[in-house]
Amino acid sequence: MTESTRRRGLPVMPPAEIPLTSGDEPPFLRPKSRTRVRRSRRGWSGRAVLALQVGAMAAASVAALWAGYARVMASDRLKVGRVQVHGSRFLSEGEVRELLGPAVGENILGLDIDSLKGRLRASPWVAEATVRRTLPDTLEVDIEERVPVALVEANGLYLMDGEGTLIELFGPRTAGFDLPIVRGLSGIEGDARRDRARRAGALLQDLGDLASEISEVQFEESGDLLVGLRGAGEVLRMGNPPYRKKLTTFLGLRADLAQRCPRAEYFDLRFRDRIYAKPADGDPSKVASAGTPGRNPSSDTAAASGRGR
Repeated sequence: MTESTRRRGLPVMPPAEIPLTSGDEPPFLRPKSRTRVRRSRRGWSGRAVLALQVGAMAAASVAALWAGYARVMASDRLKVGRVQVHGSRFLSEGEVRELLGPAVGENILGLDIDSLKGRLRASPWVAEATVRRTLPDTLEVDIEERVPVALVEANGLYLMDGEGTLIELFGPRTAGFDLPIVRGLSGIEGDARRDRARRAGALLQDLGDLASEISEVQFEESGDLLVGLRGAGEVLRMGNPPYRKKLTTFLGLRADLAQRCPRAEYFDLRFRDRIYAKPADGDPSKVASAGTPGRNPSSDTAAASGRGR
């Protein structure tokens, strides 16, 4: 009740309660059944217009991508300008660049790295190679060169590595190599020559630093290996590995053997616990013996003290 109503003395009616909802009607005006809205179907012309719009958007995206790619590929900052070579001792950087062909000046992102590695491996000097990009303009090249261990007479005089691979003809640019000579491969082709080259390479690799004691390696027609030493020029029949142990044993007995058999044609290291010497005059006089040989020597050899292996 307001203050003015009290002053006038008028009767005041209580406020009427107005129901917000009735029990029979829902609180919201919702239809009892839903009305489905049917989507309008596009005709063939509508679908064609939509397809053209999608195609135009795709073409615009492709064109934008292609334009960005073209700008990147044409960038002067990404053209190969430097080649850094690691591990090359014999090949110069200029020769490596020549092997890489047209890579210098090309966009570094567009280079076929596998193709470049294949070009490097085509050089007989290269045993293995890796190529890496260093943005923006540098190629990093790591080269593992073949290491010559001998000169080989094989329809010419070639440098050969420890795996029996013929590297390059011996000439003025390779004259600095002072290596033993492998003989007995001339006139032999195919697998037979490769097998002899591998055996000679395995022998020299097994000897390691002792290979400096070797003057030449000779293959006989039978395929046996004869090794000629520097200095006094003794000839050793080596047989099978281990070559280093055999040569070390012989060098330890070298002075004694020279006194006992000064005119030996060769020393045979093929037998266990024995070194046999074949005198140049063919006289099988016995020089010395120790232990029991692994097998009987032929009648034209003489026994010397020492262990063949």
